[in-house]
Amino acid sequence: MLSLNIRAITFVQSMSAKSVLTSKQLMRAVVAVASGGALGTLLRDLLLRSNWLNFASSNTGSFGYYGQPSSSAWFSEIPWMLLIINFMGVLIATYALHEPLRNLDSNNLSRLLVITGFFGGFTSYSGLFVDIAAVWHHSATGGLVVGLGAVLSGVLAAWLGLKVRFRWKLQPQ
Repeated sequence: MLSLNIRAITFVQSMSAKSVLTSKQLMRAVVAVASGGALGTLLRDLLLRSNWLNFASSNTGSFGYYGQPSSSAWFSEIPWMLLIINFMGVLIATYALHEPLRNLDSNNLSRLLVITGFFGGFTSYSGLFVDIAAVWHHSATGGLVVGLGAVLSGVLAAWLGLKVRFRWKLQPQ
């Protein structure tokens, strides 16, 4: 048990930031995360309200952005726009962490603004799973399918974000 705790502590220490923040740096970090989060959340909300996916025009769920839930099949309750937003957010954030922001300390203001702030606000897995509850009320199987699909699409987006890096790097410049 003791060796397991030591391994866990070592793992956490290896993931921690390379520097300790002063109070002034901490304030800048909080402002960066809050600013990025506000912009990401605003963009997500604007995209959700725009409803440019016509085939999903009924709503995004019973707690939603687009109106009242329909009483039709569970397919109409799938939050398509939020699934796309989360997929794109994970894809771009993975690429950014693997390429332009790769060697930056986790306390770097650019990394905090873009990854923790903007993409943290832009993507919404908690909102997605609240909307999946609307699917669940129509069909438990449908809720499981959509939930599993959401998680797997996030994994696929992360994998593609890593692959995009290699594909773009190999192209002649």
